[in-house]
Amino acid sequence: MIVRFLAAAAVSFLLSALGHYYLYVRLIEPLTATDDHIWPSVFLGLWALTFFGFAIARAVPVLVRRVVELAMFTWMGTAYLFLLLCVLTSPLSLVFHFLGREEAWLSIGILGVGGLLTVYSLWRALSSETVVPCVIPVRSDLPADIETMRVVVLSDIHVAGLVGRRRMRRLVKRVNALTPDVIFVTGDLVDGSVRQLRHDVLPLRGLLAPHGVHYVTGNHEYYCNAARWRAFCADELGWTVLSNSSASFRFGQTPVNVFGIEDRSSLHARHGVRRQDPRLKEAAATKTEQERMGALNILLAHQPKDARLVRSFPWLDLQISGHTHGGQLWPLKIFVVSDQRYNTGLYALETGTQLYVNQGTGFWGPPMRLGTRCEISLLTFQRASEPSAV
Repeated sequence: MIVRFLAAAAVSFLLSALGHYYLYVRLIEPLTATDDHIWPSVFLGLWALTFFGFAIARAVPVLVRRVVELAMFTWMGTAYLFLLLCVLTSPLSLVFHFLGREEAWLSIGILGVGGLLTVYSLWRALSSETVVPCVIPVRSDLPADIETMRVVVLSDIHVAGLVGRRRMRRLVKRVNALTPDVIFVTGDLVDGSVRQLRHDVLPLRGLLAPHGVHYVTGNHEYYCNAARWRAFCADELGWTVLSNSSASFRFGQTPVNVFGIEDRSSLHARHGVRRQDPRLKEAAATKTEQERMGALNILLAHQPKDARLVRSFPWLDLQISGHTHGGQLWPLKIFVVSDQRYNTGLYALETGTQLYVNQGTGFWGPPMRLGTRCEISLLTFQRASEPSAV
């Protein structure tokens, strides 16, 4: 475990240092005199902020943390956009170099476009969440009243220094205005300890739905004591916490079973060895076959790739997940799909089970979104003889 951590730290150190050096050479060096030592010092400071900022943010009071995270994450996002533009324009840079032309105007253009993309991405992330409706096809043998049930899904809220109490109050108002019958929260609720973030998360106990709020953990809860957050959500928010378990309610004539599994991070043993994966088997065992028959059976699993577990449980009608953020910043969804296979929206699995992936109600890291949006999912159901793929 220690060796893995040190290796990851070394790779992060090297990549962040090389990235900042590349930005300096492409954007700043063509615009400054060779004896100017101010900008190298600035870039050294920005690199130190991105590399050591995470440790600093977790150790300071919330107000200081917000300042640190605002500076650190905004620069990280801005640097990413600048790097993206530098890579895309690298052929043009080579032509300039081959012809012996100055690259000052190219640097100015990249800085200008990158600045506009930064402002736009900040606006996309910090503005109100978008309500994304989706109709889920389900079995025709379910009672007709299932088509009137309204489900709100929240995922990857990432309450932290930049996503705090004010945004949670706004989120509660927007969700309650949708008059949901039940609310599902599919993990990555927080980025910090209960001690740090309790005050910011408490407004979420104002979420209202006749059949309550059901919650499962994400991987980020495991970075900050998942057990304490499960207890907090159950005791102080009044949510139904599903930990490889299930809950049931009746919507009109329709029985609804909600199964919830812990994030895959729970599978890591103390020394980093991955155990066998009994999560869904444990959750499924809490309901008999008779209780599952004639019911709408829903699985909450933070990571979409847990859909591989559903192959052994084809009676599940719907899996709801998050985790991907839709890639958050274009074109990162390429890497998301390579890891998770599913990115955003509705998919039909081979078993006939439907999978819906929320692209994140908040954001992680840079307070930016490019090509994606902060999503509140509003799911409704339509009976069909055969679920159709999307």
